[in-house]
Amino acid sequence: KHDAAPRPLSQWVSGGHVDQRLLGRLLPDNVTSDPILLTEILEDVQYAPYLERQEAELRDLRANEAFVLAGDFPFGEVPGLSNEMVERLSCAQPANLSAASRIPGVTPAAMAAVLVHARKREAEAA
Repeated sequence: KHDAAPRPLSQWVSGGHVDQRLLGRLLPDNVTSDPILLTEILEDVQYAPYLERQEAELRDLRANEAFVLAGDFPFGEVPGLSNEMVERLSCAQPANLSAASRIPGVTPAAMAAVLVHARKREAEAA
């Protein structure tokens, strides 16, 4: 756009504004001569925001591993938690997030949902 500020190529790619054909015209010949490398670059740039968000969630979880979960924590009330996760966590009754993260099959996304719900409950109780 003529009225937009200059942006890095990675932002144009991640925003879906650049396809592989156009990307090939914008990159040096030594990169574009390898179609597999070009595809990898495109995929890496497109998925980078999702990976960054996931890394941030994992950092947050690691920083809160000692967060205590009450013995009667209602895993069934956690929004977004699958029935399988509810069952696994309810059976194990982990004392904290660290213990919950070690339960086989419990995903980082499930742990993030539990942390958010536990914080919300804690704030409501205060």
